[in-house]
Amino acid sequence: MTKIRQSFRSFLEKIRPLKNSSAAIMTSSYMFLLVMITLGMGISLPAVLGYQLVQNQSQEAGQYLQSLQKTNIDSARDWQIWMRNNVFDNETIFIKAQSHTNKTFYSEHAARVANKKHHALFFSKHYLLDMKSWYDFDSYHFYFTQSATQYGNHFTVWINLYKVVDIIRITLSTVLIVIALLLIFGIWRVWQLSQSLTRSLSEVSTAIKHNSQDLTEDGKEPNYRLPEPATPIEVHELASSFNQLLDALSEKEKLEKQFVSDASHELKTPIAAINGHLKLIARRGKQHPEIIADSLKYISSETQRMQHLVENLLNLSHAQGNPLEITLVDIGALLADISDNVAFGQTIKTDFPTDIYAKADLEQLREILLALMENASKYSPKKSTITISAWQKDGQTHISVADQGQGISPQEREKIFERFYRVDASHSSQVPGSGLGLAIVKKLADRQNIQIRISDNHPQGTIFELILQG
Repeated sequence: MTKIRQSFRSFLEKIRPLKNSSAAIMTSSYMFLLVMITLGMGISLPAVLGYQLVQNQSQEAGQYLQSLQKTNIDSARDWQIWMRNNVFDNETIFIKAQSHTNKTFYSEHAARVANKKHHALFFSKHYLLDMKSWYDFDSYHFYFTQSATQYGNHFTVWINLYKVVDIIRITLSTVLIVIALLLIFGIWRVWQLSQSLTRSLSEVSTAIKHNSQDLTEDGKEPNYRLPEPATPIEVHELASSFNQLLDALSEKEKLEKQFVSDASHELKTPIAAINGHLKLIARRGKQHPEIIADSLKYISSETQRMQHLVENLLNLSHAQGNPLEITLVDIGALLADISDNVAFGQTIKTDFPTDIYAKADLEQLREILLALMENASKYSPKKSTITISAWQKDGQTHISVADQGQGISPQEREKIFERFYRVDASHSSQVPGSGLGLAIVKKLADRQNIQIRISDNHPQGTIFELILQG
């Protein structure tokens, strides 16, 4: 008995959370609707059928009364003649005729029915109930009665409604059985349907829970994607919207991790060098004071290098975070402003019309061009020329920065946009910068759908070409 109680309690604990689920709500709503339909059909169908049958019996009783009224029944012989001419079911129809001479005639079994004590039903005096006791339903007998008088003769007809009652009972039982079967099948089908509709939501909810658990557990990398079920469309759109949000958050987290990783990797060398010079000053500064000035100069240089590195890392990290402000940019004015204000060792040459415009984010486009010119200056001889050109073709705006440097081989053109990549690693320490300039250019260009092409500048050097849409 204890095990049964425990099993029952365990069952209740399992189904209690389901009572507020969508499947349970849909199923209960369907049950309520079907029960109301069942009650409506269970009451209306037998009532309409019973009413129609009783109306038929009433018409039949009226026909017998009309026949009696047309017949002058003064004697037993007149009664027998009428009985022979009118055939009816003696088990269902009972007739009593009382002549003006106070003679009474009965059809078969009519005397038994006439002498019983009947109870008129509350809604009509034409409907009678005969019963032994109120709880003995088998003793219930319903009658329809109708009377008429003609030339002093009084006629009464009783019609036993047991056939009508049986038809109503059979109809009601059949309807209830059919509806009960439909109710059972309907509940099962609605439950299955509601489960299939809510299964998608359950899968999304389960995935969110697993991601939450993975976030709280050390060493586990959460899966930032939720399942996107094809149906129903509302759940698909909800999951798709969540995934867009999660993708944005995941990308932001990756940028932050990349920034920390890059910073820790690139700051190791200058920090180690500064620490080494500080130890050198502490160990030998008193005996050899001449080394202090050189060490401090080196420390200052490395500090500036670290500052520039951190600024570039921050720019790269925020390259995808800052909102775009797309406007119609005067490309000629922008290039003229840049060429007039930069201070490089090379000669700056320009070649562009004055009336050239394109849609872009002005500040980020300026940053892209400055980074490309700085890169060209780093890898070009001092007395060479850097040429800035702009033109429009086929609805696109082209901007190019051409240098006369060492050039970039086709194999390395895809790699130069990687972080900290240098074309000539053996001479990378001789070239100033952090190795992040072109990575920043690529990020900023991708945000505005600006295409970057790299080609050779004959006879020597490289051309970086920006293609702006519209």
